[in-house]
Amino acid sequence: MKEFRRSSGVIYKVRNEVLLCKRAPNKSMPNIWSIPSGKLEENESPKDAAIREFKEETDIDLSNNLDLVSFINRYKKNQTIKKGLMYVFLYESDKKINPDLKVAQDGFEHTECSYFSLKNLPIKENNEQLSKIIEKILQKD
Repeated sequence: MKEFRRSSGVIYKVRNEVLLCKRAPNKSMPNIWSIPSGKLEENESPKDAAIREFKEETDIDLSNNLDLVSFINRYKKNQTIKKGLMYVFLYESDKKINPDLKVAQDGFEHTECSYFSLKNLPIKENNEQLSKIIEKILQKD
């Protein structure tokens, strides 16, 4: 039996938009827009994992200024057995960044990155839990 997986991800917010990256067609969650994220390494804190994964997937360093905003339960395909948990952190900035997927260590996991507002979020039907978290964050503006 596989172990319970813990992962961390970062919602990068600039004013009324968030940065999302589209998963590569040959990776988990193929062609789905999501936040940069990945699994925790042994003895790594969720916050440290979020910062490391963001760097690995975008080639951009974040400061330690992250706030834990929610958790996402991960289930097996039949939606009954929990297989993991994702810690979701928020990083707010006044400056848009442009990830360089060609330079990033794990940039190959995505095909593109872009900014989205509440009106054009592309993830509602594919990742309902994450979509609700992002909608709540964007509605605060």
